[in-house]
Amino acid sequence: MEKKDPTEHRTLDEYGVIFVSGEIDSGEAESVCQKIIEFNISQEANSIQLIINSPGGLCASGFAVIDLMDWSRLPVYTTGVGIIGSMALCVFMAGEAGRRVLTPRTSILSHRFSGFNWGNHSELVARRREEDLMHHRLIDHYLRHTGLNTEEEVVEKLLRDTDTWLTPSEAIELGIADIIQQDRKPVMKREEG
Repeated sequence: MEKKDPTEHRTLDEYGVIFVSGEIDSGEAESVCQKIIEFNISQEANSIQLIINSPGGLCASGFAVIDLMDWSRLPVYTTGVGIIGSMALCVFMAGEAGRRVLTPRTSILSHRFSGFNWGNHSELVARRREEDLMHHRLIDHYLRHTGLNTEEEVVEKLLRDTDTWLTPSEAIELGIADIIQQDRKPVMKREEG
């Protein structure tokens, strides 16, 4: 393998970084999953850094990413910036324990999934089964990746009937995240007068 010139510009791929911004839909999930596979095949990275700024997206797409994160031989570290909401929060939580980092001003949203269905009665009944299965997948995911121990706790604190907005400190308390990244620059105080 040819040695790189240290002054040469390197890409995020060469550092093992994946940036997820916007909705986690089938296209975004496909892109992230492909990169996870590529990083596992190549010998360039020792870990994967998944930086997330997303309000959420489709449950099936998010779980595709989560399944590839679990499959990865390389540890997947997650960092939440801007907003991590809904399915993006689930992806964030699936990061390597001890390496799930939030920036101090990250907005965090947890809520029940929602859907829209149409079709004849038989199709609606069949779809209801998938909705029940998805609900249980989400409960199991929260139990696995938070500090909560029962389904009742998960529903009461994070999957309520209304949106649950959290501060980074509250996310740490609930076991959703591990570290709040401190500001690198000192805070300048305004003089009064």
